[in-house]
Amino acid sequence: MYPAQTSFIPVQAALARFIESQGWRAIFANYPYWYLGTTPFRYLTGPILPIFLIVIHRLLPGLNLFEILLGLICITFPFGATGVYLLVREMNGGRFSALLATVFYFFGPVIPLLFRFSDGVYLIALSLLPYILILYLRFLQQWQRKTAIYLTFSITGLILLDTTIIPSLAFAMTVTFLAKTGWKRVEEKLKNSLLLIVYCLLLATIWYTPGYWLTLLTAPSLAGKTFLSVAISLPRLLSVALAIFLAVFSIRFFKKRNLFRDFCFFWLFIFGFLTLARFMADPDFWLDWSAYGIELQMGMGMGLSLVLSKIKEKTRRILMSLVLISLLIASWLLLVKNNVIDTFQKEINQSVEYRIGEKLTEIIKPGEKVFFSGTTVFWLNAFFDIPQVRGGVDQVAVHPTWDKAAWEIREGTKVELSEEWLRELGVNYLVVHDETSKEFYHDFTYPEKFEQGNFQKVYQKDGDRIYRLND
Repeated sequence: MYPAQTSFIPVQAALARFIESQGWRAIFANYPYWYLGTTPFRYLTGPILPIFLIVIHRLLPGLNLFEILLGLICITFPFGATGVYLLVREMNGGRFSALLATVFYFFGPVIPLLFRFSDGVYLIALSLLPYILILYLRFLQQWQRKTAIYLTFSITGLILLDTTIIPSLAFAMTVTFLAKTGWKRVEEKLKNSLLLIVYCLLLATIWYTPGYWLTLLTAPSLAGKTFLSVAISLPRLLSVALAIFLAVFSIRFFKKRNLFRDFCFFWLFIFGFLTLARFMADPDFWLDWSAYGIELQMGMGMGLSLVLSKIKEKTRRILMSLVLISLLIASWLLLVKNNVIDTFQKEINQSVEYRIGEKLTEIIKPGEKVFFSGTTVFWLNAFFDIPQVRGGVDQVAVHPTWDKAAWEIREGTKVELSEEWLRELGVNYLVVHDETSKEFYHDFTYPEKFEQGNFQKVYQKDGDRIYRLND
């Protein structure tokens, strides 16, 4: 069983497969198949998921890495829903509210809608977040060495699982801090929280190395700009600052403190505002502005449970809850069928990605490189050891010109410039998909330009072509 064509799960499978085939020493070398072999393996993934996948694969050799990762997601998501229940109870929410929040979170529509575009590891990391927030609440309640140690190792483990969870983790801890602390002993608790984050990042840096963080900060991964340039540009960060500012001062509107209510308010306000800001920046880039969709689903589930719990008449409260739950489960089952189950691929060797990779293994020689675009980029190295220009984690690529070359080859009008870039990068083969291809993304704006110049067509079928760049 294999995930949808558009899934990023093959990225995780490729990295685990590399360690499994090359041995553990390979984690200290550059990954040879992406970004022209310039990026250290440790920049591409944390150690936890590859190790777990490899261990399970050895224990259950009848399962492939894809099936193991899919199974892991299926296990951890109910675990995360249980964490939501425990988190609500930790915030003094009633059992009825906690149960409703759990059901609304579990059967929310966001994950089935986004699953086919996910790499899986973020879903796993997010399922662990409620447990970290429970520990953080206890950390804020009363500083204890044991709690601080547990929390430090938990946050460090989460970062070592997936660094893309860091923004959500930071905002979630901010929400928890605001809801729990108010104005009492703010300075002391803020100092302890900042020290905690610093310790966790330092521990995680043992794996990632300082160069990884520098690469993330300077990569043009935020709408084509680096994180540093965005941070320096204060007007562009005004939306985030305004969200946090209003969240801090909105507490004056609550005459009586209620941890669960305040948490729901701050959570929905901050994540909702950030989603709105991203939407206004680029409405067409839906995968970007829906980045906090699962967090919003969690917040709306809690908020809705809070509202329903306020209904005084027990019979009416239960009836309304059952109606909402029934509608939610029915829509969830439909979404899971259409966006998850129906998108699974059973015969992967019939996919365009596998067929292209298999064909290349017949014609490519050791040391030769290929330029891909589209979903083939993510699927190729989950099955074949073929070096390519791109890869699966663009934001940590350290090669200085691969992205400029990729843009010119895919978007440029002049075949001469594309040829020049391919020669500079030492690329021997080019895979092009036109509009008739079964490739999901048709990234080449002018695919016919490669019929000119020094390109020799060595393969053509169903809209997919392989060109060799002649000397």
